[in-house]
Parts: sequence; C-alpha cells; structure tokens
Amino acid sequence: MIKQFTKVLIFIFLFTNHSVAQLALSKVKIEIGSKTLIAEIAETDEEQEEGLMHRDTLGKDQGMLFLFEDGSTPCFWMKDTKIPLSIAFINKENMIVKIEDMQPLTEKEHCSGSPVVLALEVNQGWFKDNNIKTGDKVLSIKRIN
Repeated sequence: MIKQFTKVLIFIFLFTNHSVAQLALSKVKIEIGSKTLIAEIAETDEEQEEGLMHRDTLGKDQGMLFLFEDGSTPCFWMKDTKIPLSIAFINKENMIVKIEDMQPLTEKEHCSGSPVVLALEVNQGWFKDNNIKTGDKVLSIKRIN
C-alpha cells in the first residue's frame, strides 16, 4: 500500500512540475515581414531539452524560440514531440538561414548547418503559408512577460 501511494505521489509531483514549467516560460512577440506571432522562450538547457515535447497542440501563430550562444550549430529532433513542426534557423544578423519541416515522433536530426543564435519552431507549414523564406529577416523580438 505504501509503495503504491509513493508512486502516486511521485507521479503527481512530476506532472505538476512539468505543467508549472510550461506555464512559467517567458513569451516574446516576433515580427517577420508583415506577420506577427507569439513564442515561448526556451532559454535554459532544461527548457531547450523539453521544447514542445509531450504537447498535443500548438496554437495558431504561436511557437517556441530557442536561444543559443553565437557560433552554435544546433540540431533538433522530434523523438517525443507529437506536433508536426517547421523550424527556422536564424543567424546573428536576424536572417533566416534555413527552414525545415519536421515530422512528429521521429529521430531524424534537423541541423542549422551554419552558426545561428536562434531557432524558431512553429506549426508545420506556417512559414510557407505566410510566404516567409530563407533570406528573410526577423524584424523585431519583444518580450511580453
């Protein structure tokens, strides 16, 4: 009985902390061309490792922004991510250097291929639907909380 109770407490603790961590992420308003979206910021290693994993949906015109040190060449995969996503890699001049579609629940790596400081994940097709392509610039990123 005590072992079962302990397992339930551990589950509740992990579930509660997981939910709180998602709610605590800062958000930014990002402008690319004439389009605006709201993105959560994955700043810490833990936030970046979690990313959009285990979520069932991502709202329209929403995403997640990953911050990297100058000179980073990050790679992403979708092993535990349920949502089909597109990712844009952005260099220190705020230019999109690469956009890729990523399929859910796969281990295929999607790498920047060149030094970047940001990566932006959105619902798959968002960049194409909004006529945003490689070479376009991010016009502004403003923290909203």
